[in-house]
Amino acid sequence: MLRCTYYSAEHGQEVRDKGLAEMSDEPDDIYRTSVQIGEINALNACLAVIRFKQLRGFYFEESPYYHLLQEIGDLKVVGELEV
Repeated sequence: MLRCTYYSAEHGQEVRDKGLAEMSDEPDDIYRTSVQIGEINALNACLAVIRFKQLRGFYFEESPYYHLLQEIGDLKVVGELEV
């Protein structure tokens, strides 16, 4: 699963309080010891760049999502609109 989350300075604490992502590494986290997949990392980076460009007005933003998740298994994308 991919995650792309953006929050402004004024909403930072509110978004962090939602617990959408871990704030520290688990000691036995398999992600830290397994091979990372290049194309998934690249796709996640692309989502972040697209979101950044939406915020800057380069791309049209129909729905102002602050949190996006993309499931690799079925390529579904879901998001949250309001902080």
